[in-house]
Amino acid sequence: MNAEIIWTPLLPPIAVTAIAGVGILLLLVQTFRAGRRGLVARALLIGLLSVALLEPRLSIEERTAQNDIALIVTDETSSQKVRDRALKTAAAADQLAARLAALPGMDVRTVAIGDATGGGAGSKIVGAITDALAEVPRQRFAGTIVITDGQIHDAETASADLPGPVHFLITGKSGEKDRRLVVVEAPGYGIVGKEISIRYRVEDAEAKGDAEFGSNLVDVTIRVDGREAEKAKIPLGKEVIFDLVLDHAGPNLIEIEAAPGADELTAVNNRAVLAVNGVRDRLRVLLVSGQPHAGERAWRNLLKSDPSVDLVHFTILRPPEKNDFTPLNEISLIAFPVRELFEEKIADFDLIVFDRYMVRDVLPPQYFRNIAAYVRNGGAVLLAVGPEFGGLRSLARTPLNDILPATPTGKIVEERFKPNISDLGHRHPVTAALPGAVVPGRNDLEPTWGAWFRQIELQPSTGATVMTGAGGRPLLVLERVDKGRVALFASDHLWLWSRGYDDGGPQAELTRRLAHWLMREPELEEEGLFASVDGGDVVIERRSLAAEAGTVTVTSPSGEVRRVELSPGPSGRSIARIAADEVGLYRIEDGPHIAFAAAGALNPLELADLRADTKAAAQISGRSGGSVRWLADGLPEIRGVQPARQLDGKGWIGMVRNEAYAVTGVTSVPLLPWWLVLTFGIGLAALAWWREGR
Repeated sequence: MNAEIIWTPLLPPIAVTAIAGVGILLLLVQTFRAGRRGLVARALLIGLLSVALLEPRLSIEERTAQNDIALIVTDETSSQKVRDRALKTAAAADQLAARLAALPGMDVRTVAIGDATGGGAGSKIVGAITDALAEVPRQRFAGTIVITDGQIHDAETASADLPGPVHFLITGKSGEKDRRLVVVEAPGYGIVGKEISIRYRVEDAEAKGDAEFGSNLVDVTIRVDGREAEKAKIPLGKEVIFDLVLDHAGPNLIEIEAAPGADELTAVNNRAVLAVNGVRDRLRVLLVSGQPHAGERAWRNLLKSDPSVDLVHFTILRPPEKNDFTPLNEISLIAFPVRELFEEKIADFDLIVFDRYMVRDVLPPQYFRNIAAYVRNGGAVLLAVGPEFGGLRSLARTPLNDILPATPTGKIVEERFKPNISDLGHRHPVTAALPGAVVPGRNDLEPTWGAWFRQIELQPSTGATVMTGAGGRPLLVLERVDKGRVALFASDHLWLWSRGYDDGGPQAELTRRLAHWLMREPELEEEGLFASVDGGDVVIERRSLAAEAGTVTVTSPSGEVRRVELSPGPSGRSIARIAADEVGLYRIEDGPHIAFAAAGALNPLELADLRADTKAAAQISGRSGGSVRWLADGLPEIRGVQPARQLDGKGWIGMVRNEAYAVTGVTSVPLLPWWLVLTFGIGLAALAWWREGR
């Protein structure tokens, strides 16, 4: 309880002062005229009335003591997950909480800072303390203890008017060594087939800034989309340029990794990953039609409708052996530039399409050998064949036969049939989930698309049959040949879908996927591993022609490795989701394939330097009156100290004793009640009158 006198004037204080002044003046006049008889009684009466007008009251407060509040802030960002820092942080936080709770009148609150709190911009210690203090009454705040590695990225925002001390316990050890890879300059996109340059360097220094440790040369490995592209030895601290030719559109993931140094803290930041988006300048397609037919214009219209395609189209109308005695100056046909196309400029084309081509000695055998070599070196060929493919003038009877995924039997099937997706095709990205297809396993149903009427019978060799036709015969066969790819369509009736016959079919979607597969677009790879971040989770997708789901190895940004089981999904996909609880790059491997997923920043600030440091912590503690200590030296003793006293000493740190309280009740009692003033007033007036009368 606490008691004090308060004043509640009935009149404004100036009015009370004026009344008291008039009373004193009259008292003086009366004294000079009538002497001093009754002076004391009159003075007491005037004083009584003046004090009564001020109405003094006795206020009695009932108070309840309130506990002080101490904060424990634990740094749980990625830099705290190297070696045993996380375990030591958790153990120290538990012990500190117990010691603080043992202090009389002390409450403890714990705040954890993770990568999500930092948002990829580093450890936001000051921001976390400020947010926590918003819920703590200032008069009850005792202080903060922060357990961190000292990698604090908002120290400059700390103000000098923090309401209590901030003490730091630094995990790790002084003088730690760490090597890191720094990407100096890298393009965000590049033209497919053109060269790009990436500048990088490897930094290698001790925590105290002493001489570099280890050799002056470091081994660096560069991988592109998981495949090794270069190995080199580069000098430490010197910028190096890596030149790369992008070979496909879409994201090209470039991983640069430096070998770990001697006694290095961690190799997590020895790696940097860049995503360079490949953009095709123009898709160059050569379409060679062997003879006019109903589907020829469908191919031409399809390719010409894409503004990104540069189409060169030749239809062979007049073969060399034809002799109709027409004078050359009257022939309006353009001579087929055989040598220019198939010898000089063949490597300039991204795709060559043979549409019902018949061997008529327009292309000599050497040029077919050139086409085969073009495919083996990374080119793409699509054959849409008709009845000529089963005859003597078939492309299968040329040197091109070495790269064909199937050979004709010579039989032409002419009957009504609906193309169907094979069991393998349901898992292949070119034909999986094609609109109108039958659901896998429902062989009793028919596709909803239209029928075809002619098919060339094939004998598959090493190719993958993804579509079947009449009697289950191979209709679309795909094959990888060294670095290139070949697709064979065993029918010339694909155009029926584009014309809408019998409700048509997904011709545009099928040919788009087929072209993208031939061009080696990553999203159409039949064997691939993909990863992305969605809603705080890392989504892992493995696409394979095999039926087994399998497992993958996931390496988190902090270097933690774990195995993840995949769940079978539709269309040859196996899927898994894991929580993206760290900011940075996740690496996923299934053996031959590697995928990356970036949660927040691709190369986050949190992993730029993993050495324990006291500079930023000292900056904050200096403004708050706190202290900085190494956790390796042991936990300090905790003492409660009065405000404005020393807050740390040898082996101990102090938390402020605020002695805060809450007022639970107030009692107010008048010191001069009206009846007492009236009684004393009448008595003093009577006394003054009696003294004057004597």
